[in-house]
Amino acid sequence: ATLAMAQVVDDFFAARRGDGLAVAAATGGPVEVPGALEPIVPTYGVFGGIRDDVLLAPLKSGTIERVKVNRGGSSISLRIDLSDGARAAFKPDQTNRQSIPRKEVAAFRIDRLLGIGAVPPACGRSFDAAAIFAHLAASSAVYVPRLQAEMITEDGQVGGEMSWWIPDIDRALIDGYPIDDASGIVVWTQYLTAGQPIPLGDRAFAAQISDMVVFDFLINNPDRWSGGNANMSPDGRVLYFMDNTMSFAPDPDGHGRTREYLHRSQKFSRQLVAGLRNLSRARIEAAMSHHTAPFETLLTTAEIDGVMARRKLALDYIDDLIARHGAGAVLVFP
Repeated sequence: ATLAMAQVVDDFFAARRGDGLAVAAATGGPVEVPGALEPIVPTYGVFGGIRDDVLLAPLKSGTIERVKVNRGGSSISLRIDLSDGARAAFKPDQTNRQSIPRKEVAAFRIDRLLGIGAVPPACGRSFDAAAIFAHLAASSAVYVPRLQAEMITEDGQVGGEMSWWIPDIDRALIDGYPIDDASGIVVWTQYLTAGQPIPLGDRAFAAQISDMVVFDFLINNPDRWSGGNANMSPDGRVLYFMDNTMSFAPDPDGHGRTREYLHRSQKFSRQLVAGLRNLSRARIEAAMSHHTAPFETLLTTAEIDGVMARRKLALDYIDDLIARHGAGAVLVFP
């Protein structure tokens, strides 16, 4: 790429949106090509200023050096240090059906189709079960019975998904309040109400919250607002869309929680709304059809049906707001 990477990084971390096609290309958004019938979506995006394919390469090939069980939550999640120096969160196939690892990979690809760039790069991967236990940190030895009981092993292999490990995260705050508790929700709901002002210092973060409620409704992720699943960079500039393994239930209307939070926002990104309009079934199917191993599929037909139904509902909601308030009051972010 010939992009000025320093500028891309600055735009990415400042507002996750940038002006012009260069930033759209770097973040995986639609790119206008002269003579093309519709925008072409690049096969890569950028996360933290680094291309997805660069971040994913070591996750796909590195061998296990150390394994540690991540604490908290009802599902199994491991931190794996790899021989090439990379680190990843590994969510194995497991008996807890609330956590379905393939859906994390699907969420990553939907994110890049929309040009958001908030989901950490993710890919499928299988490991020898014996290697996982052999490299388990002493501090995680207490979890051995649970891992043996709940990880699904086939022919000695444990399949799952690898996500790029974000070194430092903090609970997402706005004006000092967690965005997923009552006080924080009141703050950002007011900021995202049509006609209400947003303090300049909160504008970039409010734009990312707006992106998140649209994204979570589209992928039908009710877990974001259950507590502790809304995270940001320590400097408070970047909102991360992590933990998406409970997403993509085929309900065409979306989970009640995801609808509620979508309807709390009346201000949206122009690029994201354009991405929604361009999000055809063919694009989703194409994005889900390559490099699916060790999963047979990333999204089922019914799950894609659900995405397309919720896409229409989201656009209907936004278009109704535009009809009532005007595009200038609704499409307020780049």
